[in-house]
Amino acid sequence: MTNIVDQDDHKSASSVIDEQISLKITYLQKLQQAVADHDDRQVFALLDNQRYTSAVLHRENQENNISVVNLVDNLSDELSNFLSENLIKYLGKAYPFFYYEEFQHGHFKIYFGNWWDRREFGELDVLNIRFVFDQTEYQKLTDSFELAKENKRYNSGKIEAVSKENDYLQGLIDNQKEREAQKAQLQDQLKEVTSRSGMPWESGKQKEARQDLIDQLSTLEDQDQQARDALKTIKDNESRVLALSKENTILSYEQKSILDTFGSFADFEAANRNLYADYLDTLSNEKQVADRD
Repeated sequence: MTNIVDQDDHKSASSVIDEQISLKITYLQKLQQAVADHDDRQVFALLDNQRYTSAVLHRENQENNISVVNLVDNLSDELSNFLSENLIKYLGKAYPFFYYEEFQHGHFKIYFGNWWDRREFGELDVLNIRFVFDQTEYQKLTDSFELAKENKRYNSGKIEAVSKENDYLQGLIDNQKEREAQKAQLQDQLKEVTSRSGMPWESGKQKEARQDLIDQLSTLEDQDQQARDALKTIKDNESRVLALSKENTILSYEQKSILDTFGSFADFEAANRNLYADYLDTLSNEKQVADRD
């Protein structure tokens, strides 16, 4: 009896293996045919059938066969390179302000704009049809749109603070003679107060007066030191203001590009969320037209 059960188990295991092998062969044959036909839509469907049926066909409860999908993990760079051609053509029309650079086979950097000092803005994930934005740069753009509602620019506050610092430092340089005269007057007063110090009848008020003179002289000495370093600081601040102004200009170009294309930042974000379905719908429509022709 034991031998019969073992034989049945063996047959069952064999059939499971045969079934899995058949599934894998069928999957790879479909992928091979889709690539041969340059049917990008079918390739994307095979890579993530669960997402495809949900986002494009609007059907739920479809699960991926992970053991089958993982068969092409080692082909991800090649598939990304293969699928990027049509995707980037589509993105060139849908997002005319983004530019792409293949820095590694199948891997693409995103650049915002074709103007001077354009920014690297993240990467394009071809296989998942999504943008992987640099979060620091994306947050700047988000903040700049929020500030624009108040007629403010991203770096306006920083520029104003730096400009005020420069005005203060320039004032220290310009007021050097006045400080020298003030120090001389305070030192004379301190000598007079000090000459009376140490006497038994020195009042607390006199001690406070002496300390106040010392504090005023210390403040003037600190200002003298700031004035000595002021020229370099002013120059550094001017360079900083220039950089901040350039960044404001770049952000304004980016805002205008998004508004010209999408109408609002909210619609831009919505397009990013729907990119997968929108692109594959386009491929579906193109295939239907091709089939009719």
